[in-house]
Amino acid sequence: MWAFLERAGALRLTAVAKGDPDATTARISDAFGEARVSIVDVHFFAGVITVLTFEAGAAHLPLLEAGLTRAGVALDASSRAALAHAAMTPGDVEGTLSVTFAHGDPDRKHEIPSVPG
Repeated sequence: MWAFLERAGALRLTAVAKGDPDATTARISDAFGEARVSIVDVHFFAGVITVLTFEAGAAHLPLLEAGLTRAGVALDASSRAALAHAAMTPGDVEGTLSVTFAHGDPDRKHEIPSVPG
């Protein structure tokens, strides 16, 4: 199990997106920004799946859901239910969003920038 998935009590969202993965990823980023939800980590699995770790105030989760819908991201039923439940809890929420790109390239490689020093 990856460390970013092991957070106790973390909200786990699963979704599918169609269309160009790069354009959809940009729209997802915009949806997070518009909802004032912070992306704290991103993991790319070839060109097929992207997992974003995020932190949000519970009150911002409905805005995130609406933004993801506008971005062409289809959350599954359990994710929508979990979002609705989490939005009613006071305080901050940690979570992950796993997006599977229906038209992704499983052979795609992502360049990882070198760290200076």
